[in-house]
Amino acid sequence: MNPVTTSICALFAGTGFAFCLERLSDRERFSLEIPLASRRVRLIRGIFIAISTAVLFGAFHWASIEQGCLETSEVQPSLAGRYWRLGFHLILFSFLILATAIDFDCYMIPDLITVPGMLLGFAGAGLIGEAQICHLWVDWSIAVPQLRGPFIPAWYDAHRHLHGFAWSISGLITGAGLTWLARNVSSRVLGQEAMGIGDVTLMGLIGSFVGWQGVTLVFLLAPLTGLTVGVFLRTITGKTFLPYGPWLSIAAVIVLFGWQSLWQQTRLIFSDWLSVGILGATGGFGFVILLSLVQLYKSIPTTPRPIR
Repeated sequence: MNPVTTSICALFAGTGFAFCLERLSDRERFSLEIPLASRRVRLIRGIFIAISTAVLFGAFHWASIEQGCLETSEVQPSLAGRYWRLGFHLILFSFLILATAIDFDCYMIPDLITVPGMLLGFAGAGLIGEAQICHLWVDWSIAVPQLRGPFIPAWYDAHRHLHGFAWSISGLITGAGLTWLARNVSSRVLGQEAMGIGDVTLMGLIGSFVGWQGVTLVFLLAPLTGLTVGVFLRTITGKTFLPYGPWLSIAAVIVLFGWQSLWQQTRLIFSDWLSVGILGATGGFGFVILLSLVQLYKSIPTTPRPIR
């Protein structure tokens, strides 16, 4: 299979995602007593989802298999393992597409998306045994160039499936835990909820597919993504509130596409618990600053748009 074939198959998958989205949207809008979307909006949204899925899947196939964007010096799966890992992350992208679309539409992410996603991430990582983008723990602080490499516990290779389960569950707990903490901080800073429980479970889902190191980087990149894209959408849509889930999803895609470079730059940080703590504290401080800018974001003048 090549990237073009993957894109063609993804086009059909994207059509299925669009159908699932409409069913979910109708269900959630009905429960929230929100008017159903118009037929024109449904058609445009469905076409956009199908095309976006095809482009994203094909691009990631090319980036991961042909360009090795997930390859690192300590994680080198077999040829079959690379394709299993590709399928594993395409499943993640599928859940992210659905979560992003429903969050933009209804401002919430249902457990019907995130809970099965977390279960599949956990099960897939363990059963495949080669799906991880990095190990549970690697100590690069003792590495000496041209003399010895990093310390990697021997049991990782001897018990690959157990390692996969441990790596996935650590990511799930880290992703959900960081976001739950940020959600509580945002409630105190803003005096209202800026993130929903769906964002917490979404980050748990992402963590189960990318591990604790990857989901930590997603957490740090998401605010920057939200500010950059959010201001642009604010001027177009005129909305004073935008959901946070899509920025988490976009940050997860960025982390996977740029993993090789990101890991090269951060692996020493993730080799030392003190450095990890400092990184977490820095990210938390930055998140508080972001929340303070939310009020400024709401004050940006725009031309009101008609509500669909």
